[in-house]
Amino acid sequence: MRHVEPDLRGYAVTHPPGPLTPPQAAGWHQLIYAASGVLVVDTARGRWTLPRHRALWVSAGIAHRLRVVHRSALRILYTGQRAQLLPAGCRVLDVSPLLRELVMHLVAHAPLSLDTPRDARLVAVLGDLLAELPSDAALLLPTPADPRAVAATRLLTTLDVAAICQRVGVGRRTLERLFLAETGMSIGQWRRRRRMLDAVAHLAGGLPVADVAQRVGYTTPSAFSAAFRTELGMPPSRWRPVPPGDNRPLG
Repeated sequence: MRHVEPDLRGYAVTHPPGPLTPPQAAGWHQLIYAASGVLVVDTARGRWTLPRHRALWVSAGIAHRLRVVHRSALRILYTGQRAQLLPAGCRVLDVSPLLRELVMHLVAHAPLSLDTPRDARLVAVLGDLLAELPSDAALLLPTPADPRAVAATRLLTTLDVAAICQRVGVGRRTLERLFLAETGMSIGQWRRRRRMLDAVAHLAGGLPVADVAQRVGYTTPSAFSAAFRTELGMPPSRWRPVPPGDNRPLG
């Protein structure tokens, strides 16, 4: 009997800043990609920031919420169980120019079925490309589970640790242990990652480096650039928008 349910569906929308609720389908994996703009994806594990040339694989069953930071051209590929292209979980991928064009093509021509030879070949190429791409764990901001640590995350951009401990009602050593156990980071490391990911969104939106440095709490652009490079492995300038039609990779 011929398989009638498609194996790959596509979704495309250009959306202004704010929450975004794309179609959800139980049992379908998703490859989420912003062809332009910046997306933030929240899961129980943490917050993923997706500027240009980054995509997020979300396997079936993982609840997530999307928020557009800067006007974005969103493209999502939904793949069924016969086309599970990556292992279970979430994974940020460095999108090559070839993968970008393939994703755009597949979304435009979906739905696709593995029972159709041409479609099967395209999906196989997609799977090969995804398997070869490096992931980028630095774009994840882990979320703690303990209510005291969660409350602290809401204050870390405005208060020092001593004031946060007093507000939350927990000792500093206890709070440090919670962060390390539940996020794999110290409080200082978590705060620095939060600042750098906020900076990524501002940079991708076109703000000058000096303005971004000030927004995320650095007194000089040079200090900000040094911290940014240490955290994300490249200078802030590499995250600025590129001219239309320029799909060069960041790395």
